[in-house]
Amino acid sequence: EAVMDTNAARLFAFSVAQAMDRETDDNTKVLAPGETARAKFLHWAWQIKFEAAKNVAHVVDKMLHACGGSGYKRDMELERYVRDAKAGWVMGPTNEVLRQFVGKAVLLGFDSLDYWNQTYNRRAVENEVKKLDAEAKRELAEQLLTQAAEEEAKEPARAG
Repeated sequence: EAVMDTNAARLFAFSVAQAMDRETDDNTKVLAPGETARAKFLHWAWQIKFEAAKNVAHVVDKMLHACGGSGYKRDMELERYVRDAKAGWVMGPTNEVLRQFVGKAVLLGFDSLDYWNQTYNRRAVENEVKKLDAEAKRELAEQLLTQAAEEEAKEPARAG
């Protein structure tokens, strides 16, 4: 099972790498300014990272169980793989974040993703505001109006 899962992860990575090479003429394509030839493969790269990290963690865990306490001896090198497997799982973006990105992209389309936190979720904001009492809503409104006035005061300075 470990060999089959590892080979499946390798084949997945290889097939996406081949597609990227085809898209970029084996990485010799000259891109126009702003052109991103590989951007459309980002969701596939996320899935590769997720599956590879998950596979390493699963395989190392199975091998550690098979070896028992001997698996922690340095000469077997399994202890290093245990650390590397965890690092692959949590290195950015973490597999938990990738689950959300891939799921949201599948359900709502790739444009719905906001990796750089540039847009706000109006529904979430309105939901949070519902939790406030009247006084807290007034305080928030005053704070927002003050911030808006400060931003508007800065805008003419930028234009001029």
